[in-house]
Amino acid sequence: MLKALGAGKLDILWNVGLPRTMPYLFASLKVALTVAFIGTITSETIASNQGIGTVMMIASANFDVPLVFAGLLLVSIMGVALYAVAALIEQKVTGWANRKTEFAMG
Repeated sequence: MLKALGAGKLDILWNVGLPRTMPYLFASLKVALTVAFIGTITSETIASNQGIGTVMMIASANFDVPLVFAGLLLVSIMGVALYAVAALIEQKVTGWANRKTEFAMG
């Protein structure tokens, strides 16, 4: 349709291609952020001398269960916060893609 109206390739990319890909980009971004964060904690547990993972590992070796659970709670909260920030940015950028209407609600 746009080509018939005289739009160039850049116009089609900017007005159709990029907006169409944004929901998929943010869906993968939310998953990637969370998995990357868990990977970071796992790697610092194994190969670092500082960080939350190392503190949890040392606390586990010393049978300091409250500290292990505090670290686990902190990691969980940070993972959920990363996901929530990505979801908020997604809602701001692609609000048109997930509008809830009265019909959709029930």
